[in-house]
Amino acid sequence: MMRLYFNVRTWQRVQATLLTKEIYVHKKISSANSPFGIRVNYAYQFNQQSYNGNHVYLTELAGGQVNHMKSLAEKKIKELSDQMLIYVNPQQPEQSVIYCKGIGLYGFILFMGVFSLIIGVSYLLK
Repeated sequence: MMRLYFNVRTWQRVQATLLTKEIYVHKKISSANSPFGIRVNYAYQFNQQSYNGNHVYLTELAGGQVNHMKSLAEKKIKELSDQMLIYVNPQQPEQSVIYCKGIGLYGFILFMGVFSLIIGVSYLLK
């Protein structure tokens, strides 16, 4: 996921028009407390070609789903404006995403893993 984040950060930013947005209940619910998702459809131009996209978060690009509580889903959907900048893959312009953020948790997990490894190795070497 971290590699995907750094790849997407290099993609080109283009203007997109939000066509539809809605909150829905995931068919595959991973948590009863957070069963809601955000579904969007947006249109954009890249190299004089028209494309449509529907990915909001990086996790969706990787084939996952993002779950929200209803109040958070309502807040997030209000943040989506009719016109916005999105990230577009220049090698595959049909691949796009609205947000490229949220790797803080992955960075923290990586840091804690390395820190734990160092502590473990230091105890072995005593």
